[in-house]
Amino acid sequence: MPALIQFPSGRALRLRVYPRPAAEKDRAPPTAVKSLPLFPEAGGVSRAEAGGERLARQVVQLCLMNRVNAAIIERFPHLGLADWWLAGGCLFQTVWNLRSGRRAEQGIKDYDIVYYADDTSEDAEAEVIRAAEAMFADLGADVQVRNQARVHVWYPKKFGVAYPKLNSASEGIMNFACRAAGVGLKRSGDEFLDLFAPFGLADVWNFVVTPNRSIPAAAAYAEKAERWKGEWPQITVHPWSDEN
Repeated sequence: MPALIQFPSGRALRLRVYPRPAAEKDRAPPTAVKSLPLFPEAGGVSRAEAGGERLARQVVQLCLMNRVNAAIIERFPHLGLADWWLAGGCLFQTVWNLRSGRRAEQGIKDYDIVYYADDTSEDAEAEVIRAAEAMFADLGADVQVRNQARVHVWYPKKFGVAYPKLNSASEGIMNFACRAAGVGLKRSGDEFLDLFAPFGLADVWNFVVTPNRSIPAAAAYAEKAERWKGEWPQITVHPWSDEN
């Protein structure tokens, strides 16, 4: 049975993890389950531990300690968009903050909501953005909402590199510049909290920045990594190129 995750509001939802953690597949339940350490001085986790549902529960609970994350996840379903995720920096950076003794919201530039809708017009996207702005006006945070069905239209003009046409919001997450950013959370109905972590959670937990080369985004990766290093100097940043 999926684990229960508690929101600050008191709402409890059952956690579903996609894809199912490989470390949990076809494995007998452990005889004793211990909690993972919250703080870096207690050490990181192995790749095997990082693939488990136990770490997924821990990461999600930390993400919800950021009041903005929790509010977005609880409210956004009211806009009626079925395919959406709260994703990227606001999630992994909340984990980094709390594990390094900082405030949950410290240093987080914005909160990314990716959604997918068949109407790819700019006007339709603008309507969703306006509705979200009204919904989250009280949070005092920069909430960025983008329809993944039309990213391929504007991305080449803005960044000078090609971008594939997508078929879902989750595909957008899989194109984020680093693997730690490739995480999404959303509320599905009144019962489930879904976690999408196609690259696993090792980088999120262990303060690691690893490039995701699905699109040629080396410049964006370098810029982001430099800013993150300034905020969280303990992180390990792997270069975009392996030539060195």
